[in-house]
Amino acid sequence: MSFVEQPSLGREIAVPARLPMILKQFCKAAIRTQPYDLLKWSGSYFRALADGEEPPVKPRLEYPSSSTASGLTVGFLRVLLRQFGNYNKTLPVETISRRWDCLCLDRRDLDTILAIGRFRRTCQVKKFLAIAVGLLGASLTETMITVCQLFSHEPDGGSAMIPLTLFMEIYEYLAGLACDGNEKDTVDQNTTERTACKDESSVDRTCSINSQDTDVDINSELISKDEVDLSKTDLSELIDNSSLEKEATNYEEKRDESSTSPKGNALTGKDRADYNVTIGRKFCGVKDANDESLSSEIEKATKVTCYPNVPGIGPRIPAERVASVTAWMLECARLQEGMVGPRNIRHTSCPLLHERSTSK
Repeated sequence: MSFVEQPSLGREIAVPARLPMILKQFCKAAIRTQPYDLLKWSGSYFRALADGEEPPVKPRLEYPSSSTASGLTVGFLRVLLRQFGNYNKTLPVETISRRWDCLCLDRRDLDTILAIGRFRRTCQVKKFLAIAVGLLGASLTETMITVCQLFSHEPDGGSAMIPLTLFMEIYEYLAGLACDGNEKDTVDQNTTERTACKDESSVDRTCSINSQDTDVDINSELISKDEVDLSKTDLSELIDNSSLEKEATNYEEKRDESSTSPKGNALTGKDRADYNVTIGRKFCGVKDANDESLSSEIEKATKVTCYPNVPGIGPRIPAERVASVTAWMLECARLQEGMVGPRNIRHTSCPLLHERSTSK
């Protein structure tokens, strides 16, 4: 008897009665979701079923599909919202990252969202999804229409109404973000202070010398000319005597060291360079301006002087425009039981939610 036939004679394999239905639901879910990595998504699907969680499945086939294989779509954002449960939750970034990877989405989009929102450890679901919607839109107006469709409890094809408080909270949050791709107004303050430290110290030394001279001039006016001449004579005699004593002492020390060491106490080129670097560190707190490490820090700081370019969010919106949009939405919500939606945004009387791009 072969080794392969032995287990079948020992015991029979019990096939669950629900296995055909489980496989049928799995195939339907895979067709609707269209994951980029089917093997990875399958593991996440059955793991969610085993843990009693919401599986990463789209409710229906999404059309048109994303332009990229592992790109982001509104259907995937609805799956994330259904898995998170409540958009008012605050979840750890690790949890959101794990849900993102289970849907086989592009990791670069996740990094962009975390960078724009400055999410480090925790993240609020509605803010995370609002920035994610901004990656899909062409303007902030289009983004807010999609936000209404995403957070609405109405079925697809309805009016997509959401509470006014939720709409204004998301709009004010996105309006305060700068995602126009322009250069930042200020460079890193720490790097600027480091590079300017040496120049400032030299200026301080010059100013201190000048201030000392000024003090001497002011005091000299209060002292008579004879006293000044007398003080100069005494001071010059003391300096001459002390300098002679120091020279004699230094000469004796050098002679003793030269007798013990053949090379003497002359500094080599390398030692002199190390000595200069040490003086620079003690004096300014940083290395010399010609040091490669300082130049690399400056280059690293200049690389992040531009805001991310996300057309769905755009530049910061002025406070006047936000106030006019708020007034319009308040009027609409008063007539619609505190709810607003895309039809209020598309209305001709609605102020423009985004800034028009001006050609340079």
